[in-house]
Amino acid sequence: MPISTPPPSPVSRLAARKGVARRVKIIDRAADLLIRAAGVGIIVIVALIFVFLGLETVPLFRGARQHVGFERSLPGLPATPVPERNAVGHVLALGINEYESHYYYVDATAGAVRFVATAGGEGDAEFPLRSLATSRVTAAYRTPSRDRLLVGTADGRVIVAEAKFAVTYVEAGERRVQASLNEVGKVAAVAPSPVVRIHGRQNSGGDYFYAYANAAGRVFTGKFVEGEPAEAAQPVGGDFRGKITALIIDYEGNKLFVATEAKKLYQYYLGENRDAPYRVYDFASNLTALDFIIGDVSLLMGFADGAVESWFGVREKETDTLKPIHRIHTFEPMPAAVTFIQPSARDKGFVVGAADGTMKLNFTTSARTMLTSKLGSAVAQLAYAPKLTALLALGENGSVRLTNVENPHPEISFKSLFGRVHYEGYDAPDYIWQSTGGTDDFEGKYSLVPLTVGTLKGAFYGLLFAIPIAVLAALYASQFMAPTLRTYFKPTIEIMAALPSVVIGFLAGLWLAPLLEEIMVGTLLAIFVIPLTAIAGMVAWSSLPRRFRHRVPFGMELVLLVPLVIAGFWFAQKLGPVVEGVCFQGNYKQWIFDVFGKQFEQRNSIVIGIAMGFAVIPLIFTISEDAFSNVPASFRSASYALGASRWQTAWRVILPTASPGVFSAVMIGFGRAVGETMIVLMATGNTPILSFSPFNGMRTLSANTAVEIPEAPVDGTLYRVLFVASLLLFGLTFVCNTIAEVVRQRLREKYQAV
Repeated sequence: MPISTPPPSPVSRLAARKGVARRVKIIDRAADLLIRAAGVGIIVIVALIFVFLGLETVPLFRGARQHVGFERSLPGLPATPVPERNAVGHVLALGINEYESHYYYVDATAGAVRFVATAGGEGDAEFPLRSLATSRVTAAYRTPSRDRLLVGTADGRVIVAEAKFAVTYVEAGERRVQASLNEVGKVAAVAPSPVVRIHGRQNSGGDYFYAYANAAGRVFTGKFVEGEPAEAAQPVGGDFRGKITALIIDYEGNKLFVATEAKKLYQYYLGENRDAPYRVYDFASNLTALDFIIGDVSLLMGFADGAVESWFGVREKETDTLKPIHRIHTFEPMPAAVTFIQPSARDKGFVVGAADGTMKLNFTTSARTMLTSKLGSAVAQLAYAPKLTALLALGENGSVRLTNVENPHPEISFKSLFGRVHYEGYDAPDYIWQSTGGTDDFEGKYSLVPLTVGTLKGAFYGLLFAIPIAVLAALYASQFMAPTLRTYFKPTIEIMAALPSVVIGFLAGLWLAPLLEEIMVGTLLAIFVIPLTAIAGMVAWSSLPRRFRHRVPFGMELVLLVPLVIAGFWFAQKLGPVVEGVCFQGNYKQWIFDVFGKQFEQRNSIVIGIAMGFAVIPLIFTISEDAFSNVPASFRSASYALGASRWQTAWRVILPTASPGVFSAVMIGFGRAVGETMIVLMATGNTPILSFSPFNGMRTLSANTAVEIPEAPVDGTLYRVLFVASLLLFGLTFVCNTIAEVVRQRLREKYQAV
């Protein structure tokens, strides 16, 4: 006999329901907390990304730092001061080696080069200039790099010498540096008059070019080749008004500049005419210091009124072969007359000294003053360590100061990143990105404007191609397409989203770009021909008897439209050569250049638009189609009841109601296009130029990071600028998404009560 289970009592059923309700409530609360925690976590992660990018970029905008290493009297000061107005009138050149173990100077009184150990401040060695013979030193110049010395004598000769430093290592890795002097050679006197100003350079081939002025007011230039008989210096013609205060010559021996007390600067192109200046410039104040920045393109000028400027050659007309110089940068003025300018040996920085002891470290590209300090007396000599980590200054009172410097990113400022900068070799300020060059004197160009414009340009052309196709295809698929066809059509489009972007970029760069170059005119014509062909086909279709039209199931018209599109594209390609011959003289690329001054590039924005469109279309289509399909069926029924056609219903009811979702789809596509890397990297010329032409390529922020990051030393300037680019890209997408959400909410509020 089966045992029957008594039914649960009302009390037990109530207890069971309460237990289930309690568990459900606990689960709901746990899920709620988990969802809230996940949301807060996402916000925190996004905020931390901003913080991390910001922390990596902050060092770019910090000022340089300095601290005094030592300040002491210069060893070897004469017991009886020379007749000049200061205690160090006998010091004619000052230098410091790359190890910062020694500094040295040319002692005019002793006719020697003295080396001093920086550690103890005692004289380490003294090397007389043997080539002086019975003469004496009257002028000297030290090149910013390579520790080369050019010495002028009282009898009009030039001596070329080199300060050398032999390095040895002893036990425990201790480094010892032994200083010495090598007299490379001498140049015989052309005129028996003391040399009062001298300047020179050694080029990459080892040849020396020099220029000097003598007490008679004459200027000579020459070339010295080590190991070969010295050639006599050649005079430079011209009527120099006033005493010569400065002169410089470039490392090619072609450009010569001579400044005089008459507030004039004489510019020579020696290869064209050495008998007369190419141009003479007048100034409001005497030019008291003059030198080239590294590369010998920009002139650094210091004036008696304390002004500090940089000038370089700029074409005034496109036909100019010789460039007159123009003022490019103006720096913070000195409080007194400029007495000395010392350029850097590695970058576009330089140090300026003034008569009141003020020293300033400036940088030409960013036009920034990085550091300011002051000696107890007028600055007589300056030296900038080859590794740019120390400044050596000699005051007129005989004190020498070594200042340790930390200046990692002098070339960066808000203007150099986002403003127009006039770079060397350019005729006007411009936005330029060029992070590396082939020579040591390369001027880094870090403008993010071309990259930002390139990012927006690529996204614009991609969306220009994708939005009409994706949105209209989604509208057709949701409102007009037969369900049978939609089951194949929609998944096919969505599968396109899985196509790797590197494959799209590969096909676009190596197959599509060359093909479009050949059929560009026909392809552009297809934009107009295909719609006309489709309209003509639809008109012809509607004119057919109804019994023929009813044979095609409703919603399957797309099958008939495909041949029309193919036929329209074929006809446009056949028409393309005819139009090119009639309208563009048979060469559309040359016509574009002649009319618009724009060079046609094979990998251009049109290629990007098509390639990027294929990557963006699936996203926009899928989200838009869902938005259209989710419009309540009652809306369509009401529209039909009021007499609207299917097209009127789709255009005036379905599309506005689904507009928040469509807008979200477009903005998601925009984010995809802005962040795209491989397609724009492979399908464009990857040239960071600022151009809005559809026939030019571009470089985007993301592609630039991918290209440059392997070459960026950690914590270097390029490394941190790439973080600025990443922060800019992150901020751009954040702002656009925020605006998109605001617009979406307003559209939703507008149409929710329809």
